Amino acid sequence: MGLINGALQIGRSAILAYQSALQVVGNNVSNAGVASYVRQSPVLSPYVGVPLPEGFMPGGGVTLSALQRAVNESLEDRLRVSTGDYSSALSQQETINRIEAVLNELSDTDLSSLLQEFFNSFGSLQNTPHDEGVRGMVLASAESLIGEIKRQREDVLSMRDELNKEIETLAGRVNDLARQIADLNIQITAMESPASGGANALRDQRDSLLRELGELIQIEVRQQNDNSVNVYIGNDLLVSAGISRGVTSTLETTDNEPRAVVKFADNLQAVTLRGGRIAGLATTRDTDVMGHIDSLNGLTAAIINEVNKVHSGGQGLSGYSTVTGAFDVDDPDAVLTDAGLLLTPRNGSFLVYVTNTGSNPATRTPTTIAVDLDGIGADDTLATLAAKIGAVANLSAEVTSDNRLKITADEGFELTFGDDTSHALAALGINVFFTGSNSESMSINTDLVNNLDLLAASRTHEAGDGSNAGAIASLADTSLSGLGNQSILAYYNAIASGVAVRGAAATAEADSTNAIVQALTAQRESLSGVSLDEEAISLMRFERAFQAAARYTTVVNQMMDEVLSIIP
Repeated sequence: MGLINGALQIGRSAILAYQSALQVVGNNVSNAGVASYVRQSPVLSPYVGVPLPEGFMPGGGVTLSALQRAVNESLEDRLRVSTGDYSSALSQQETINRIEAVLNELSDTDLSSLLQEFFNSFGSLQNTPHDEGVRGMVLASAESLIGEIKRQREDVLSMRDELNKEIETLAGRVNDLARQIADLNIQITAMESPASGGANALRDQRDSLLRELGELIQIEVRQQNDNSVNVYIGNDLLVSAGISRGVTSTLETTDNEPRAVVKFADNLQAVTLRGGRIAGLATTRDTDVMGHIDSLNGLTAAIINEVNKVHSGGQGLSGYSTVTGAFDVDDPDAVLTDAGLLLTPRNGSFLVYVTNTGSNPATRTPTTIAVDLDGIGADDTLATLAAKIGAVANLSAEVTSDNRLKITADEGFELTFGDDTSHALAALGINVFFTGSNSESMSINTDLVNNLDLLAASRTHEAGDGSNAGAIASLADTSLSGLGNQSILAYYNAIASGVAVRGAAATAEADSTNAIVQALTAQRESLSGVSLDEEAISLMRFERAFQAAARYTTVVNQMMDEVLSIIP
């Protein structure tokens, strides 16, 4: 009877084992459409059986000893990193494409067209310097130019704020994912012993969360002996077993610009960003967005300085009764080269013309004002320069309470300027076209807005002379040392071309990283995904084995009945 009972045990174990194996196949089939699901394989192992009368031991049946997940941890690590690289490259590509749209090149209202229109307006003024309508067109073109520069600035700064907001949002998502992974670590550790497969569904959930986390920020995952995982960002631990340090974000001001910074929540240590969407957003914000603001500021400063240097040495149809500099110094007693001016003056001189408007004909007296900035002895400060100008007959000069130069002509006199080799007039904002220092503050000198006759088209005080306007017009194509021997138009074209080149590079990077992700995803799918054809084969194999085990059990049961029937 013992042998028959052993035979029944073999049949029973086979029925149970293959029934369980069929359930595993059914679960695989039911999850064929779930992207995060990892295919499971039943691991069947033989029992050790009782010996036969002949002494042999064929075995004691079969058991389902484990459920094996079709997963390759090394492949998962590579896929997480590659997905993060693609997400980073894609975020940079999207941002640069938006900057290209802001530039709106090849249209009639792009910045290069407005720059050309601005300088062309001075060309027209050169031909008809006495025409009030043409003078008005110069200011109108300047307004359009300033408007476009400020529009670009505002649009790009809006992008900066959007990127900061997205970084803050994604930091919150990273925090949520880390907490969920820590919770799953606890559940998985509690549910299963090594290789039992009792928490495979939870493992799938954890792997899915790790993939999403890796897309946001580059991580390293290390399996632990208790079936939990430790998650690292760089060399810093984020998740250990059931504990998450968490991350947060703070808005910090760097170089007068707000930047969202991701930090660990427990000690506010800055997180090292090497990959993932957050790193891509931070990189493109600091490099592309703020880089374009820096380029706009550089372009604006160049336009202001170069136009002002020419304009301040010319004359309009009338002179000033009083003029106050548009730019202040840090300290009126500081040497002008160290006084914090946008344009640094140099050793040289300029002419001050004092015109007696009461005489008939009007008489004009020029005086040369030397600007001592040779580095030898006591160089000029704003205070000493004001004293030099104030010494000119029929003029007074002073330093205002806000550290600007103010020059006033006596009643019945007016003043004009010329031949400024020192650039002191332009640096201090005397007789200039533009005020401001960057793309935010750039504007037209209000003196010109209020009196078009002050627009300095001449260099000879003659109404028909437009030589100074012509000199400003030529700035469009004149190589300037301050711009690396480029013209203003070439400098801007280089900015636009740089954006296009970075956009092409970002697109290429996104395409290449996406190709890697697709290849690794296909590799993972072939290993971990459910193939319905393979499952159909397994289904048939386990079904036939179950049927055979059932038939075998029926035969053994018949044998038992026959044995029992012959026992008296």
